[in-house]
Amino acid sequence: MLEINEILKAPKNARLELKTTDVAKEFIRKAASISGLDMTSFIISSAFEKAEEVMEKHRRIEVSEQAYARALEILNEDTAPTPGLLNLMRGKHGDKSDSGL
Repeated sequence: MLEINEILKAPKNARLELKTTDVAKEFIRKAASISGLDMTSFIISSAFEKAEEVMEKHRRIEVSEQAYARALEILNEDTAPTPGLLNLMRGKHGDKSDSGL
């Protein structure tokens, strides 16, 4: 996983351009100042946090879809019942056959 501190300290060789309102710019500038960051670092760290959330959510959904597909695959497999299941279905419960269960 990428670390935001490493990213903020790395040499900058890519550029992002933003258009916004004066009000939004001033609001972000104040928040950055309160945080002890310059505007670039503040915006990048905020965007990076949001990007991590989005990527993690996407990963969980992707894993969930894969798990669901695998569960359906298992449920649809044509398998023979095990000897234990056959005994259970025939009422052969061993020592507990009449335990009230």
